[in-house]
Amino acid sequence: MQKYIHYDPSPEEIYSLHMQVTSDSGHHYYKIHLSELTEGQRKHIAQRYGVSLNILEGEQYLTFVRITDI
Repeated sequence: MQKYIHYDPSPEEIYSLHMQVTSDSGHHYYKIHLSELTEGQRKHIAQRYGVSLNILEGEQYLTFVRITDI
């Protein structure tokens, strides 16, 4: 699943959620392996980024995409 976001996650979030960070000429990508997260981390993502907990439990990966070149 992909979710577009307006701001980059903080360095602390990237570290604590083990995000894989990549980018291309117009986007930053933050990939999260959902199976490696605790219930508390899933709740944090749901609240902070507006993703339903049901979706987080049913998906294997979540990728946040931030557009950098408009």
